Amino acid sequence: MKEGQKKMEKESFEEYVKQAMEEVIKSHQHNHPLYQETRIEKSLIDPEKKIAAFVLFEQIDTDRCTEYGDGWLGDQYRYSVWYIKRNEKPKQLYEDHAYLRRSVSGLTGTRGRDPRIGLEKVLEDGVIATITPKDATDAYGDLSQLKVKITLEGKIDEPEVFIEQAKNLVKRIGDKLGYDYMSGAKELERKNIAAIVWSAENGSTYGFDTVYLVWKNKEGRIDYKEITNSRSTKDYLSINEIKEDKKNIVIKIRDSEYKINKKDLE
Repeated sequence: MKEGQKKMEKESFEEYVKQAMEEVIKSHQHNHPLYQETRIEKSLIDPEKKIAAFVLFEQIDTDRCTEYGDGWLGDQYRYSVWYIKRNEKPKQLYEDHAYLRRSVSGLTGTRGRDPRIGLEKVLEDGVIATITPKDATDAYGDLSQLKVKITLEGKIDEPEVFIEQAKNLVKRIGDKLGYDYMSGAKELERKNIAAIVWSAENGSTYGFDTVYLVWKNKEGRIDYKEITNSRSTKDYLSINEIKEDKKNIVIKIRDSEYKINKKDLE
């Protein structure tokens, strides 16, 4: 195929994607004086493979009565991931929605949950995206997001990279106090072993850190062990180093050193 024809086909596909996104926006408009406009949050186009994906933002509900009010729950937002292959119609792969307020609700005690979806990569068999866990809070929702693969069938798979799998695990099992986030991670290179710090705070009077060792066992499953925490001291913990000797995995956390026998990780 000549270069000129290839260029024309790429431009033609990119134009088709833009038009398709506009059609999706038009078909998902919601007429309400307090609603935000429906829009495309992010799009990725691969003109070589003729595949594309985008995230659509919609506001679908509110219990506010005025522009300056908050209501009990606030505004309900929906984010959805769409996929386009060649000249086929856009296909929705995944969606999430939740209420979110500008201030803490007297009814729920939180601002709600931010259901944002981040788009990382478009693949021939799906997309790499970041999604918000159902138990995440609005304040640090982006720091608690899981990186996942969403297949063309809408199935949620773990990413192939170990450190992303390890982070996802800690985000799921870490303590939740309302303002929760991952504050540190160090990987032992080429060993499928990592030390990760999870921070949990209530936003005013109390918070603590927990350090986990996460590894991939012989069966290929991700496992974990709590190394230490600061529940009693409320200190911030940080990982200075993770290394290994003949018998142990060695983790240096602030002024302390922890050794975990390698046999315990098998």
